[in-house]
Amino acid sequence: MKIKLTTIILVCSHIMLVSQGNSPFSQFGPGDFYESNFQSNFAKSGIGASNYSSNTLNPLNPSSYSQLTLTTGEAGLYSSTNWVSTETKDDIINNTNLAVFGLGFPLGNNWGLALGLTPLSKQNYSNSFGDSLSDGSAVDYVYEGNGGLSEVFFGTGFEKNGFAFGVNGKYIFGRLNDISKVKYSSDEFKSVRFQNFSNVSGFSFNTGAQYKKSFNTNFYITYGVTYDLGSSLNTNNYLKANYFTSGEATKANGDLIDAEFHETEFIINTEDEASKGILQMPSTLQSGVSIGKFEKWELSAEYKTRSLSNFSLNAATTQLGNSQGFIIGGNIIPNNKALGRSNYWKTINYNFGAKIGQTGIFIDNNELSEIGINIGFGMPLKKFKYQTETFGSSIYLSFGYLHRSNNNINIQENFLNINASVVFNDKWFVKRKFN
Repeated sequence: MKIKLTTIILVCSHIMLVSQGNSPFSQFGPGDFYESNFQSNFAKSGIGASNYSSNTLNPLNPSSYSQLTLTTGEAGLYSSTNWVSTETKDDIINNTNLAVFGLGFPLGNNWGLALGLTPLSKQNYSNSFGDSLSDGSAVDYVYEGNGGLSEVFFGTGFEKNGFAFGVNGKYIFGRLNDISKVKYSSDEFKSVRFQNFSNVSGFSFNTGAQYKKSFNTNFYITYGVTYDLGSSLNTNNYLKANYFTSGEATKANGDLIDAEFHETEFIINTEDEASKGILQMPSTLQSGVSIGKFEKWELSAEYKTRSLSNFSLNAATTQLGNSQGFIIGGNIIPNNKALGRSNYWKTINYNFGAKIGQTGIFIDNNELSEIGINIGFGMPLKKFKYQTETFGSSIYLSFGYLHRSNNNINIQENFLNINASVVFNDKWFVKRKFN
């Protein structure tokens, strides 16, 4: 049975849009940005400007496609658990969704292309505060948001005389929903919910370059830089409002829970008269250097900055600053040619990374900082041999911890992120020879 690639992408994009994470800081900008969930990046805390591989995908720098020697695919699941602590309460939020879907192909010597689908940002927050009316009755003001952005990318990269260049064309799409509620405790007033929807779509691209040089036969050094343009995306915006009441509902197990009962008739609905607008995305610059020994180990150090201060949604700006941070990462393969079950651990690709930086998010003029560490394991499956080349697919399992806070405010987040993927390698488009 044949399944069209476009069908797979549509299904994957729906999963990405309906399964999003939760953070009180995701109300700023287009939500929390995903760092790349491709294993070559995630397992090393976001390293990507200066590293490349012949059998894994690195969309952060499309010039790396030039080094593909195998048809390469990657798909997996991403789970994130967030422990949020504030002055008034502690909360734990978990979400699981599709991590990435990507395919890469070598087109010849030092030329390759890749395409795929990946989440770009996530928005899901809920804030509230209480007050009282002149008659003494209580009223709650609730501000919520959900949704996110995803991107489909298609890119190519080529290399000549040690210099590699590449570009990704990207289609960005999704929806951002901002919700406000006024909840009255008195039956004399009707509680009301306002929903502001922004459907987002548009094109962008990122470009990258690398220079690699070998020395002493077995060692190499690679310099890399990648730049993601700050594109202007189109938005369709409309408002819906309806009344609702608060009460209790019974779960299937008989437990009572607090619930809202919304009227199906809208008192405001401008969907048929949606207004046009612009979402201005920030640009991102990342650069660094990698050194290593072929098929043995690699160590990378990179710097990354994102111009969050340039973000705006329908001409409304935010108080975001520019984020910046430093990343180190690497990997070790003790012996990828080892044979036998007792030597299997020697063939595992051990990845590690760490990052530290400033988020560009300010709360009461205090900028949030973040620090994180990641580890990952690429566990090879059965290997195959074609002529003189040995290759095989792998299962990757990676873990990441991220802490975000500021010592001057009583709010912090601790994330535990898990990324499980299958990285597929094979020889496609090979001309068969017959005697």
